Order: sequence, then C-alpha cells, then structure tokens
Amino acid sequence: MGAVRPLPLVGAAVNALALPAPRLAGSLARRMWAAPAPPRVIPDEDRELHESAETGTVRVGRWDVATYTWGDTTRPVLLAHGWRSRAARFAPLVRRLVDLGYGPVSWDAPGHGATGGPLGSILDALRIQRHLQERHGRFHAVVAHSMGAPFAVHALREGIEADRVVLLAGVSNFDYLLTAFSDALRLSPRVLRALRSDVERHYFDADPTVWERFSTTHRIDTLDQPFLLLHDDTDEVVPFAHSLRTMEHLGGRGRMIATTGLGHSGALFEKEHLDAITSFVQGADLPVPADRPGPA
Repeated sequence: MGAVRPLPLVGAAVNALALPAPRLAGSLARRMWAAPAPPRVIPDEDRELHESAETGTVRVGRWDVATYTWGDTTRPVLLAHGWRSRAARFAPLVRRLVDLGYGPVSWDAPGHGATGGPLGSILDALRIQRHLQERHGRFHAVVAHSMGAPFAVHALREGIEADRVVLLAGVSNFDYLLTAFSDALRLSPRVLRALRSDVERHYFDADPTVWERFSTTHRIDTLDQPFLLLHDDTDEVVPFAHSLRTMEHLGGRGRMIATTGLGHSGALFEKEHLDAITSFVQGADLPVPADRPGPA
C-alpha cells in the first residue's frame, strides 16, 4: 500500500543502506511510503454527483482541506475515506443517504483528492472532523472505509459525537500501512524498525505508543455507540482478520456482516450491503450475528 510499487530491487537497496545507516534508511523508506500518489480518478458515472456537492475548505495546519456536503445537512452523516482514496469513493452511498433525507458530509484528506500534499496524520484528521462537527452538529452516523476506520474511531474516542458507527473493511492495527508497505518492498526487520521510528519522529514527536493508542481496537469498548462492520473474507488489501480483531474488542455492541468475493471495496457498491448500511443508519437493530469461523 502506498505510492511505491512492490519492487524487490528498491527494497534490496534500502536494506543494504540500513546496514551502515539505519536512521537514513528509515527516513528514505518513510519518504517513499508517504510520497503523494496521483488523485484517484472519479468514474464517469460519479462525476455529476461529485460536482453537485456543496464544496468548501477547512484550514488545518498547512492545508486547505476540501470538504463536501450533499442533501439535508441538518441530518449529517460523516463519511471517512481510506488510504489513497477520496470522498467521491462513497458516491453510491451518498445517493442512497440523500434519497433517505440525510446529509452526507466528507472531506479529501491531506495529500488525497482535491486536497494538496503532503500527507497528514491521524491528528490532522481529528482536527478536520472537529471542524466538521462544529459546522454541522452531532452526526447521525459515521461511516468509515479501510484506513478511515482508525481515523474515525480515534475521533470518537476524543469526543466527536455520533449515534452509530459503520466500519467497512476497516483497518484495526494502526501500523498496518507500514507493515504492508514493508512486505511489498521486502524490507528487512531492521528497516521496518527504522521506518517506524522515523514515522514516530516525523508525525508524533517521537512517541512510540502511537501504534497502540491509534489502533481501532484501543479503548473501543469505552464507546457507547452500536457498531456495524462489513468485511469480505477474500479482501487482499485489508485482511478479514482486522474486523475479527475489532469485533473481539467491541464487547457485544457490534455485529459483522461477512461477505465473500467482493474484495476490499465491494460493500460500497452492492445493493444488499448499501441496504444494510442505510437501514442501520436509520436506526435498525443490529443484525443477528452469523456463525463464522474465527481467525486461523
């Protein structure tokens, strides 16, 4: 995951650099990991919806963050997109929510979509969500996809108000983007340790506790909202085990709908799952849990 393709030769060069200069190798790996990618292309069928949004900006740090609202924003639903994505990724859900009388609210994270780089952190996402709450009030629900899950859950832990929470193919471990990047480049354990340290220094004042504190599972049992999770057991981007891990920490306040064959983003587009999401946002009871095997 990230802007760099899984090129073993690149990883081999960084691994070699780490032998005499691990800190330099960690800095180089972090710069490659965080290199901005081209904005995700908006499909033709979603272009009209994207352009129909009421757009604005929120000033956070060095960024003018692009924001979007649709429909009746007196009934706001916050949508948090994932890594290398953008707000328009939620287009099918936006249509459904507007038809039901809700007002979807979203943003393009720093270094994503229409918001310029560099990439921001989970702390910047918290500040953005606070601005949106101040603007729109308590959210009827928060819907988060992929890496948006830890960003949204951290915001809820820090006081963002919402009635319900939906996590779609959500990341549970905050360090997952680093480990997935490291696996793709076949980086050595030495480089991965240096990369983690460099990310801690660059984004988090050298705080080594961030990997636990910003994981979706951290203190999620202290939140009182009901949670609906959707995840596909063939997801090759964020493994199914992430949602199983989150469920283990929810203490009975969550349910998971498991799918097969839809991949990482299928629940954003399939009618059956859009029905489940919107019914839950409207206040439906959590679905009866299905029997599923636990993680291997």
